[in-house]
Amino acid sequence: MIFHDDFGKFDIAVVKTLLSSFANFSIGSRGKLNNGFIAEIIFIDAGSQTRPVIKVMNSGQIINLGINRELYIEEVL
Repeated sequence: MIFHDDFGKFDIAVVKTLLSSFANFSIGSRGKLNNGFIAEIIFIDAGSQTRPVIKVMNSGQIINLGINRELYIEEVL
């Protein structure tokens, strides 16, 4: 939200550093998707840190949230 909704209100270098530090802690984390499925974060692209690549737990399907824009992580577990 800080990066997109409040763009221009904060120093972009500070925001990028903050997002980068979150990314290091997020790989391996699990989250609930907006469709109810549980997924594990398996990769975070430096250019799209808020839209990681995930693995859906029940099917093993790999989804790039940077491409699949209708899905998003609703809750971190």
